[in-house]
Amino acid sequence: MESETRILKQARIADIARLAGVGTATVDRVLNGRVRVRDSTRQRVVQAKAAIESGTPVVDRVKPWRLKVFLPGEAGPSTEYLGRCFQEFGARGNAIIECVFTAKMEPGALARKLRACEGQGIDAVAFQALEDQRVRDAVDHLKIRKIPCLSLISSLANSSVIGFVGTDTRAAGRTAGLLMGRLCYSAGLVVIISGGQFYRSHENREMGFRAIVRKEFPHLDIADTISGQDDIEGNYQATCKFIAEHPDLLGIYSVGGGNEGIIRALHENGVAGEVKLIGHNLTAKTKAYLLDGSMDYVLHQNMRHAAELAVETMIAELEGRPGDIPILPIEIITRENILGMTFG
Repeated sequence: MESETRILKQARIADIARLAGVGTATVDRVLNGRVRVRDSTRQRVVQAKAAIESGTPVVDRVKPWRLKVFLPGEAGPSTEYLGRCFQEFGARGNAIIECVFTAKMEPGALARKLRACEGQGIDAVAFQALEDQRVRDAVDHLKIRKIPCLSLISSLANSSVIGFVGTDTRAAGRTAGLLMGRLCYSAGLVVIISGGQFYRSHENREMGFRAIVRKEFPHLDIADTISGQDDIEGNYQATCKFIAEHPDLLGIYSVGGGNEGIIRALHENGVAGEVKLIGHNLTAKTKAYLLDGSMDYVLHQNMRHAAELAVETMIAELEGRPGDIPILPIEIITRENILGMTFG
C-alpha cells in the first residue's frame, strides 16, 4: 500500500537517483554540469532534487509517475508560462514531468510525438489537441497500450482521451460577443481573427461569439473570419489588409495568439483605441495593451491552475481514482481591475 513520506533533508545523490529512476553516475553528471545527458533525463534529476530538498510530499513508490506534456512551440508567452508551470508541479516528488514543445499547427508532427511515447516508460500524456484524425488515432494507439491521454486547453472531440482541462470555450466566445456588442453602439462591422481550423477551442469561441452577436446585437455585421495562423506577422498582414478594405470596421475579436501583430496594425493605420479589440490570456504584453488602451478586454484562463489540475487528473487516473474534472473559470480583465491580477 502506498503512503506519503515528507523528506526534510539535503538531497543525497542516492536519493535523487532513486526518485528520478536513474543511476547515481547520471545524477553526478547532471549536478556537476557535465555533458552527454539528455534534456529529459536532466529535467527528471533536477525535479527530483527539488522535491527532496523542499520537503514536498513524495509518494513512496519504486519510481515516481512519468508524465509527458506536449505544447505548441512559438505559441506565445501564455503557452510558455504554462510550460514553466508544469516544470514547477513536477517538483512535487510523485511525478517527473517532461514538457516538450512541438511544431505549431502540424497535427502529423503531434501524432508522431504521441505515438513515440510508447516504449519510453511514459505513464500518461497531456497535450494541446489539434483536430485531426491522425491525432485521434495516436490517442487510441496509446490507450490500447495503457497510456492515458488528457487534452489540455483545446479539446479533442470523439476521441478516447480521459478528459479535458480548460475553460468552456463556447461560453468564452459568447462572453466576448456580449462585451463587443456593448462596446460598439453604432452600426458597423466586426471581425474575428482566428488561428486556423486545427484548434477546437478557436472554433467554439467563434461559434459562441457569432451566436450572441446575431441574437442580441443586430446592428453589428460579422465579417467572414480571417486567419493569421496564430502568428504575429500573419495577424499583422491580415489585419492591415482588412482595415484597408473595410473602413467601417468597429471591432476585432482575436480568438488565439499573435495579438502583437494586430496591435501593430491598428497603430500603423491610426485606429488603435478606435477599433475595439478583445483577446485572450493575460500576459505582460496584453497587460500593457490594456493599460495603454489598445485592447479593451482580455478573457483569461489561469494557466497555473490548468497545469496543476492536469497533473492531478493524470495521477488520479493512474492510481485508479478518476473523477469529474472541473471547468476552469473565465476571467474578464480590464485596465480597471488589473491590479493584483497574475498570469497564473
